[in-house]
Amino acid sequence: MRTIKANKKAIEIAVQYLRAGKSVVYPTDTAYGLGVDATNVKAVRKLYKIKERTHKQPVHVIVADLKMARKYATMNALETKLFRKFLLGPLTLILSREGRGKAMGVLSAGTGTIGIRIPKNAIALTLVKKLGKPITTTSANPAGGPTPYSIKDSLRQFSGKKHQPDLFVDADRLPRRKPSTIVSVKGNKIKVIREGPISKSQILKRLRPFRQAQGGE
Repeated sequence: MRTIKANKKAIEIAVQYLRAGKSVVYPTDTAYGLGVDATNVKAVRKLYKIKERTHKQPVHVIVADLKMARKYATMNALETKLFRKFLLGPLTLILSREGRGKAMGVLSAGTGTIGIRIPKNAIALTLVKKLGKPITTTSANPAGGPTPYSIKDSLRQFSGKKHQPDLFVDADRLPRRKPSTIVSVKGNKIKVIREGPISKSQILKRLRPFRQAQGGE
């Protein structure tokens, strides 16, 4: 394990790690995340070992923009509106997965969907943009552990583990926030799977004019 202070050089090093199929702990707009190249199946399988997570559980990804999202998922009009209204931000949108690549299939965990988000965090966004591919965004702790808001939180939980992250990018302690709100769309109905910093009422309020125009209300 290697720990480096977050700066321009650290981001370049982190991108090199990701390109080499290694894992990186990095800050998001909610907590510290554990990232690998989401298109690299070996890296993804390694992620599951580090996370001590069963392959029956999906892992979400960060994309750089709508164009990148559409390479790996399909969106209807309402899903596109959700994407445009709430991303950047602490929201994960569950979308139907495009049949591209074994790695995304592993991350989907047999659900046929993929969770996509764009955190409002410059470091996370820069990693994805410089890599040119999605990266995973699961909390940087072994399964069942507390959500880490500092590198020390994450390091402590991985200490002594057989499988550990390769690189930790330390951006100091993050504000304690709930994990991202998780949303899916069925037909023209919005389902909040997990309510986080963005509430269901906020989502419905901002999308009400669009849904009324589409006949959803």
